[in-house]
Amino acid sequence: MDTSPKNVREHIARSKFFLQRKDLLKSLKSLGLALELLASGQIFGRERIEIDILMEEAVRLVMEQEALKAAFPAGLAHKKGKERELSATINRVANALETVLGRAKKEERRKQLAELDEAILAGQTGLDQNQPLEARKHFRRAVELCGDEPGLFADIGNRFLLAGLLAEAVEYLQKNIEVTPGELRAYPALAQCYDALGEADKAEEVLKAALRRFGPIEALNLRLAKGALERRSWEETLVNAQEVLKLNPTNQEGQRLASAASQYIYGDPQAYLRENPRANGKAVEIQLDL
Repeated sequence: MDTSPKNVREHIARSKFFLQRKDLLKSLKSLGLALELLASGQIFGRERIEIDILMEEAVRLVMEQEALKAAFPAGLAHKKGKERELSATINRVANALETVLGRAKKEERRKQLAELDEAILAGQTGLDQNQPLEARKHFRRAVELCGDEPGLFADIGNRFLLAGLLAEAVEYLQKNIEVTPGELRAYPALAQCYDALGEADKAEEVLKAALRRFGPIEALNLRLAKGALERRSWEETLVNAQEVLKLNPTNQEGQRLASAASQYIYGDPQAYLRENPRANGKAVEIQLDL
């Protein structure tokens, strides 16, 4: 434990800083630690005098807080040689305050989540009753309440998607990817929106972005393989179909897509299964009924 004068001063300074920020709990913890360090260290002479002056001021500022005035009507003061006792008292107060604040925070969180549930249910009711303006209003309220709630934007976006409100769905799903890019479920939903809007290129880019971040995913690679086949991009079809089959060798759609691409590229629907697929291969174009 660093009991140097410099470290004691730093903790006293932190106590004052947190007090200015209206964070009484952190201020008390810093002050309690400074007192403990002062009690455990060997600080003498001018440095001790300077630290005692700083400590007296810090204790006085803390005791001016209404919460501590109520707890200690007679007040507390720093007295040389009594630092350990004062530190123990301040630490007890900090622990008690932390317990109270923890309960208050949990209660506030409970109320916040209850309000969030109400807003989401009201928004869904608006969608069910074909009242998109009402739905938008309640979903905006949900975001105002808990915009940092994991998955909230994706949840709202999926609700708009299911209701056929694609522009709104795109807005919320894009926001989910922006704030939590490591959450997968918004990517395929956003790609579905773009497909429905006739923007296949954007849908493909969203799926590729998901694969770059998360690695091969059976359902997403399968969608890319189908899209590539529709564009007659045979090598891309085969690459994605093979990724599907690596993850699930029994995927029949993946097998069909791989065979179709293999037939065109190598002239043999089973060539992709060989170590050297180009051996004796002849390219023949075929179409697969999807």
